[in-house]
Amino acid sequence: MAVPEHLWRFDTAAAVDSLARRFCLPNDPRMQDWPWEVADPKRLDEFLAAYDDGGISDDERFTLMEIVIQSFEDLGPAIATDPRWGRTLEAIDRSIALHAHSVWYWSAVDSEAPEEQWLVTPFLRKILDRHRDRLERR
Repeated sequence: MAVPEHLWRFDTAAAVDSLARRFCLPNDPRMQDWPWEVADPKRLDEFLAAYDDGGISDDERFTLMEIVIQSFEDLGPAIATDPRWGRTLEAIDRSIALHAHSVWYWSAVDSEAPEEQWLVTPFLRKILDRHRDRLERR
């Protein structure tokens, strides 16, 4: 999914190290997509509490939200009725500048074929649509 370069944001080693320590998550240098590899729907309450409580840097919030999105993706169809998902979408919407890369990526804007999308895609596309004018470069 081609995210426009001006929206690029990636995990930092410091954020990964901090979150790995905080949540006792594996952190091996060979883990290529760390936030997605450590995602766990059973730990969503814990992840969301840490995100909401503050006290973490923007880099940590960005990376933690990637873990949260993947955790919801792993939750499966129950995502549509999970009230935590609605609260998560509101948090993403409020912090669109921080999460623009994630919203664009998970929106799978280059694909209309359902098999090339995720469960979270239709929800994040709504956020992208609300902010698209602001996020697109002219």
